[in-house]
Amino acid sequence: MGVCCPKEYKMLRPKTARQLDKPEISNSSRLERINTRYEFIKVIGCGQFGTVREARMVGYDIENNCKHFAIKSINKVRVMKNLKLMKNEISILMLVDHPNIIKLYETYEDDMYIHLVMELCTGGDLFEHLMVRGSLTELEVAQIMRKIFTAVNHLHNINICHRDIKPENFLVSSKDNDADIKMIDFGMSAKFGGEEMNTIVGTPYYLAPEVLRGSYGLECDVWSLGVVMFFLLVGQQPFKGDSLNEIFQKIVKADFDFSDPSWEIISDEAKILISKMLIVNPDYRISLQDALSHEWFVNNLSNSHQEIKLEVFKSIKRYRAPSKLWHEAMKILVQNLSADQIKELQSAFLEIDQRKTGFVTAKDIEAAMIRNGFFLARDEFKALVQSINYVGKGKLNYTQFLIASVDKRRALDEESMWLVFKHFDLDRNGTISVDELKFALEKAGCYLSDTEYKEIIDEFELKAGETMNFEEFKEIMLCFEDRSLVCTEQEDQFVEAPRRGMRRLSQRLLMQRKTIIEPKKKKRVTD
Repeated sequence: MGVCCPKEYKMLRPKTARQLDKPEISNSSRLERINTRYEFIKVIGCGQFGTVREARMVGYDIENNCKHFAIKSINKVRVMKNLKLMKNEISILMLVDHPNIIKLYETYEDDMYIHLVMELCTGGDLFEHLMVRGSLTELEVAQIMRKIFTAVNHLHNINICHRDIKPENFLVSSKDNDADIKMIDFGMSAKFGGEEMNTIVGTPYYLAPEVLRGSYGLECDVWSLGVVMFFLLVGQQPFKGDSLNEIFQKIVKADFDFSDPSWEIISDEAKILISKMLIVNPDYRISLQDALSHEWFVNNLSNSHQEIKLEVFKSIKRYRAPSKLWHEAMKILVQNLSADQIKELQSAFLEIDQRKTGFVTAKDIEAAMIRNGFFLARDEFKALVQSINYVGKGKLNYTQFLIASVDKRRALDEESMWLVFKHFDLDRNGTISVDELKFALEKAGCYLSDTEYKEIIDEFELKAGETMNFEEFKEIMLCFEDRSLVCTEQEDQFVEAPRRGMRRLSQRLLMQRKTIIEPKKKKRVTD
């Protein structure tokens, strides 16, 4: 469902469309006009089904480094034959949450279009990146492949198979040298329930043998990653032929080699890893977890850990959202932070997530603290567990981690709170009603019971039909923020350990944490 175009276009205003009474494609879609929320800047791509525009939120201070978005406007009539793929892509994107997977923030619908508000990437796709560069060093490929592997590993941990992995389906976030990689295009993806999949989908060069046979599982993605790695290293496909039949015959036999002269400068470790990924029998193919710890990555990428500030750990331990509304407000807030604003926290998340699942547990956080020279008193560890159980039921995904760890006193500034307020002010009249709050929460997946609905009314001291203005909303948000920071600096018991002898101390402390304080009605905290 990608939309791309090699040329830059003049700004095109979306056609005026009629508002709907209810969504037709995605139940989570907002129904107000997209241009009441977002200001379109320029067209950055066009395709068979619609147009992609760069945009920013209406009313944001342009000079304040405001975040830009990519809005994919898809014509409903044109996409009708592929409606199932689009619905599938939206549902998958609403499930995934990882720094190396494109983020879908929200959707809007009218009678003509569905608009997908997404993360903006300006560096092109990996295929274009390689064509522009001509070639990549082995170190650069290792850096790219680790990001790709961790993204796919997150998918597999939540039982999603991408099924169309290829360089064109990974975007480069910017033109900077240290740009991120973002996986896209989930139209072919499938939720894997344990039973073999049998639909033959994907791009011919990257299809696994078992996909061609019509019976496959998550391992097919590993094969495709092996083909991508081969291509990025030497700019050639491992399985070439004059016809699809010839290509498929080579795939089912894993008929490839490293005889081309371009492989002479590539390490043996890279060739070994590719060979383990391109094994015909998926039962003997290397797992993603083992691939991530393969000698090729170890030799090419530094094993030194990323330094994490103590305040990040403190913020997570302190976090208690006073209400679903406050948590949803923080979610909106972190989604509007720029890449530069969350860069440090993103690095912290990836450092803590040593298993590369896209989730972090209390044990993961404690281990990261010890690597950074801090350790927890037992009471503090219990508080950390309780905080994580409160926010993420035993583990935090990427967005939950950002919400818990962001410096809330700095994040909750006037402009940020105004953006959150406008998100809830659905009719754009400058006030928020309880019904608007309830509707906004439900669109975010927070369905309220009658009791919880009453709690919101009580929290905001509103009666049926009453509303609040921005000043009242801001006062409540800041009041909640103060209540959420229940631990003062004096109460924090984090201890910085001397660097000398840290390995012995780390081993001793980790041995003491054989069990986690468990949430009620759960046997254990899942990894």
